[in-house]
Amino acid sequence: MKSKRVATFSIREIEQRYPDEWVLVEVTKSDRVKGPLFGRVLAHSRRRGDLVEENRAFCKRNPRSMTYVFYAGPVAPEGHTVVV
Repeated sequence: MKSKRVATFSIREIEQRYPDEWVLVEVTKSDRVKGPLFGRVLAHSRRRGDLVEENRAFCKRNPRSMTYVFYAGPVAPEGHTVVV
């Protein structure tokens, strides 16, 4: 697992920087309709479980901050459709 605090980026930029990885972000700007828009990368890993403790520790130290964990890659294999 890699962990590093960096500058603020848009969620779209973060997705491009960490393709096919799980990303933990401290949200710095969000929209009620669109959700998180900008944030600081707190950690990233190929395994989602690697971010759990990092997220807990950050939230404990920063109870007023919002975090966002997401996968920066396709959510379904190519050629498949997801129905919600």
